[in-house]
This record gives sequence, C-alpha cells and structure tokens, in this order.
Amino acid sequence: MFAVFAGLCGAQDARLDRLMKDILIFDAHIDTPRYFLDEGYRLADRHAYYELDLPRMREGHMGAVLFGIYAQPQDFGPRQFLPRALEVLDALRIEVGRNGKDMEFAHTSDDVTRIHKAGKIAALASLEGGHLIGDSARILRDFERLGVRYMTLAHFKNNVFADSMTDTAVHGGLSARGKELVREMNRMGVMVDVSHISDKAVFDAVDASTSPVIASHSSVKAIAPIPRNMPDDVIRAVARKGGVICINFHAGYLNKPAYEVYIRNRPKRDEEIKAAGTDWEKIRRIQRRYYDYMPPVQVKELLRHIDYVAKLVGSGHVGLGSDFDGVSGMVPVGMEDVSKYPVLVKGLMEMGYGDEDIRNIMGGNLVRVMRENERRAQ
Repeated sequence: MFAVFAGLCGAQDARLDRLMKDILIFDAHIDTPRYFLDEGYRLADRHAYYELDLPRMREGHMGAVLFGIYAQPQDFGPRQFLPRALEVLDALRIEVGRNGKDMEFAHTSDDVTRIHKAGKIAALASLEGGHLIGDSARILRDFERLGVRYMTLAHFKNNVFADSMTDTAVHGGLSARGKELVREMNRMGVMVDVSHISDKAVFDAVDASTSPVIASHSSVKAIAPIPRNMPDDVIRAVARKGGVICINFHAGYLNKPAYEVYIRNRPKRDEEIKAAGTDWEKIRRIQRRYYDYMPPVQVKELLRHIDYVAKLVGSGHVGLGSDFDGVSGMVPVGMEDVSKYPVLVKGLMEMGYGDEDIRNIMGGNLVRVMRENERRAQ
C-alpha cells in the first residue's frame, strides 16, 4: 500500500514539475508601480515586505503581469488624477527597463508569448478607473500608445462613465458616455475591465461591447456576499461575452467573516495610515497589525472561488487577478506573495483539473481575451 501511495505522489510531483517548466502564469492585476514612484522600491532586490519582486517572481514561475496604474479618487483631487497616472506609468516603464535582462514591456498578446518563451517576464500596464483619463477618450488613446492594455471603467467612486459598486448609483449603470467609451475601447483593442463597477454597469458594458470583457480582480458573491464581489448572473454575463473573471486574492473578499473585521476596522486603520504620512515602515506596521486582527483565511478558500467560477461557467472563463500590493498585505495563508503561484497549480491538480484547464486558468484565458480584443480592433 505504501509503495502504491509513494508511486501516486511521485507521479503527481512529476506532473507538477512538467507543468511548471513552461506554464504561462499571467496575473491580471498587481499594484506595485506606485511603490516605484513613492518609495524607490526596486524590483531586483528581494524584500521581506510587499508581495512582488523579481526574485520571488522567478520562484513563482511568473510569466506575465498586468500592473495597475491608479490614483484612488478618495485620496487624490481631480486635478491630480492624470498627472499621477502618468508619473506612475513612467516609473513602471523605467523600472522594467532597469531590469531588461529579466523583464520586457509587452504591448500585445504575441509579445506576451514571445517574451515568456525567451525566459523573461512580460510586463504590461492597465488603468484602474475611468477618472484617470480626464473624462476624455482622446487621452485614453494616448495611454494606449504608451502600452495600457485595459481600463477599469470606475474605481471606488462613480465617475462620468459608470457607477461604482461601492458608491451610490447616479447613472443606473453606464452613462451614455460610458457606453460610447466601451465602443471606443473596442476600436482601440483596449480591454474593458468591469471590476469595481455596479452590477447594472457590468450588464451595460457587456451589452455595449463587441469584444470579450474582463473582471480583472473580482471574487464570488455566492461564497463571500460582500459589495466588491460578483453574483452569479454577472459572472454568467461576462462569460457569455467570452470574457474572463480573474479572482481577487484579498482575504476579506474570499471570506465574509474576515471582511467584516476588515471593513469594521478600516476607518481607524486609514486614519492611522494618513497620520503616518510618508513613514512607509510605520504604514506597513499599521497594515500588518490590522491584518492580524482578521481571522486567518487559507489558500483553499481562494481555490474554492476559482473552482466555483469554473463549475458555473467553465474553466475557460476564470483566471488570476491577485491584487497583490493593492490589498495592504491582507492575503491568504499560503498565498503570501508571487512566489506561491505553484501552490495554486498543485491545488488545481488535487481538485481534479487537467493540464489544459490549469494552463488556461493560470494565464491562457487572459491571453485569449487579450488576443480577441486585438483581433477585433479597428
């Protein structure tokens, strides 16, 4: 019996090793670039804080990452939105260039696969919130030329284009300008991201779009019924358009009891962080303390969200949108940083997923949607 068990374990280990040799792991949403600008954070150095650097990316077999460019509307004034976005994007491009032997900036799905096959990591950019373009599709065209591959229609607050799911609705979904923006994004080949927007706005975006849309970092409301998560009918709508729901790793989005502690403490936490100013070490200590107040959330709960979407709409419509470096360190136990992606591969294997499904979930689905948006661009 022991010999049989050992043989099965050996076969699984060999399968995992085989998959990890060439799998494309592509995360749809990581927020590190603000640290390049604000703190002088360097990718080449191994850090004991935050969730992404090059040594840990290599350990996690990461192949591509869509970095988030953002200025939270609750933290910056309207006149700061566009300059802040441009400065953060510039900091990202400089940092990628500084690490050219390991990384390369990608503009297309073909770039992603080429860079990955060359043994490098593909870096891409996205905009988190339509407020960043100064209410102008012309400015989005400039961002597209600079390499932005998707834009989230709204962030934590409503804007002229869309209602946010964490604000009081004013448009009843997308505004007329929002629907036109979706069509213009289709023409550009820039993916429409429906994370953060209201359920009605998602339906409007899916109806207005001629290309598949993505939810770059959203989890499942049927498992964790909180405002930022997606109900089944919204997930089905995204999938019917050919899109992909990329699961957010925030422990509070994966588990409602953890969310309740997080949301109850957030005003006090944010007040302490604001008072700390630019004392980044103090800010990280504050974040860690508030994380420790939350009940621990295990990596199996993240796998549960992935599995739920795969069973609901098919494994071709689920991916990874960790929100690493955007969740204040509030990550599941066992998924602390980008070095841990193989844990998800192993977990999917143990849940009975085949190699092709695992490859698609870990990155292939996102490449497919990106390619389809490029193909349909005018």
